[in-house]
Amino acid sequence: MKQILVKLNDQQSPAQQMEAVQQEWESGRYQRLLLHVYSGLSDEAHTVQVARALQACLPGSLLVGTMSAGEILNGKLMEPGVLVSAQLFEQTQVQVLHYDHIAGRESEVGTAIRELLDADPAMRGAELLFPGTSINTRAFFAELSRCRPDLQIWGGYSGGHALNTPDHFIFDANGVMFDSMLVTTFSGECFHIDIDKIVGWEPLGLPFRVTKAEGNKLIELDGKPASEVYEKFLHIDRKEHNNAEESYAFPLLARIHGEELLRSAIHIEEDGALNLHGHVIEGMDIYLSYGNPARIVRKVNERLETIRRFRPEAILLYSCVVRKEFWGSLVNMEMEPFADLCSAGGFHTWGEVCRNMDSGEVVEHNVTLLTIALREGDASAEDEDPVVRVNETVLVGQAALLRRLTSLIYTTMGELHQAHEDLRILNKKLSRMAQRDALTGLYNRGTIESLIDDALNTGAVTSLVMLDVDHFKQVNDVYGHHTGDLVLQDVAHFLGDAAQELGGEAGRWGGEEFFLLLPNMEEPAAVEAAEHLRRKVAEHPFPEVNHLTVSLGVITVQGEVNRRAVFNKVDDALYQAKKGGRNRWVLAKL
Repeated sequence: MKQILVKLNDQQSPAQQMEAVQQEWESGRYQRLLLHVYSGLSDEAHTVQVARALQACLPGSLLVGTMSAGEILNGKLMEPGVLVSAQLFEQTQVQVLHYDHIAGRESEVGTAIRELLDADPAMRGAELLFPGTSINTRAFFAELSRCRPDLQIWGGYSGGHALNTPDHFIFDANGVMFDSMLVTTFSGECFHIDIDKIVGWEPLGLPFRVTKAEGNKLIELDGKPASEVYEKFLHIDRKEHNNAEESYAFPLLARIHGEELLRSAIHIEEDGALNLHGHVIEGMDIYLSYGNPARIVRKVNERLETIRRFRPEAILLYSCVVRKEFWGSLVNMEMEPFADLCSAGGFHTWGEVCRNMDSGEVVEHNVTLLTIALREGDASAEDEDPVVRVNETVLVGQAALLRRLTSLIYTTMGELHQAHEDLRILNKKLSRMAQRDALTGLYNRGTIESLIDDALNTGAVTSLVMLDVDHFKQVNDVYGHHTGDLVLQDVAHFLGDAAQELGGEAGRWGGEEFFLLLPNMEEPAAVEAAEHLRRKVAEHPFPEVNHLTVSLGVITVQGEVNRRAVFNKVDDALYQAKKGGRNRWVLAKL
């Protein structure tokens, strides 16, 4: 395999500028020639004219083209123009397909592509090029995620250099396309692909919960208009900045199945909803995020070493336009070292596509750098080539200030998260204290009464057991209140065990009285539970006191009932048990 990058100019014809490619193609060494055309020009007619001229001078070649937000030549952002990546394959079978009128048929098209890919045992992967972000890719990617697990899938979304451009199209020699997609497949036992994404953005602050979303529209966070997150924390007024450019440096970050997922906003609606460069899901947690230059450099260096060991013959770099804006004049820093490994070219996208090879999911990303390493045949033998790295000393001037600021943010956020966790634990303790009886650890009267009310209000069958320790006043008078407390704790322990075993709740009603709530329990089982408790207490050797007994009232109700009548009946049953000699239970009827 061989990749030749050509920057086209207006001074010469495409045929003259593609002479080196033509010579290679006519040498007879290659079976397939694939032309990637990345156009930074918004002139549709001129773009198609260039595509036709390229195919005319290279008969038999395949061509896929996309509008570009930045053309990457040998790892460097070139002046806006047209870049051609000519990839010549010795053995790999390459096919270009286009699917029209996708909107509304995303699942159907995804199924067709999946079946095509899975039908070829030698299929290695597919590249997807989309016109902008208007397609419902969630349904489409759900189908592609079912592809054979060893298939690599990657791609990007078209878009112009200007962040607020309305133009998004892909193209081939037949014309431009707005509601279509181009799929390039690669098949062959000798073809190898290694893909990974580089992010490097960190969460900022505490998470927000997505409470309302529709596809690529984020409507509410924590029940409030989504744009309030930018208004509150970054002072971005949606009325003044409805194109969302001010928010690009702080995309939203989520983690799905352990994978980082960034979403940048395209537009802010009048109602505060955010139109994003990708879908979000209701119920997910999402953060504001910021770019950490030191982390990005570390991730790039790790990826460079991985690709070096892969021994690529060609590298494609697909990087988000928001990433380009983030780096500014330093945009080449993270891309240029890849060109030291082999020919490396690509474009700045309006969204990136990459399959997670661990989970199998095909995912749409923002603000990422995709590195696609390609090779035919086995990797060449290892040699002593120096390891290519990004030198962190390039982080000077404004970047050095940004690095220090992100270090400050990272440290501050760590402390904030720890303080938040400490507060969460404290609140949990306080909540428990507010609900629990301090002596026994069971629910206090207010909580168990509320739980009983809720159960009765459902109308479902519900049983209650009310328990009182017999002659408890004598325990306090003879042995002291400390011993009395120990007795109550032991009785509470039996009640707690019963509640856990039977799927109920237990609480202290006051003094030596307790309640056991048994939802969905019929009368015979409730009576059995009461008898079990009576016997358990009677057989237990209490400290100093030795043996004690309890009296119990039992009631089972269903349907609409009078709460006060239920409590009166079970309390009266308990009184009858005591009056009848104690150490017994009495069943009440409503």
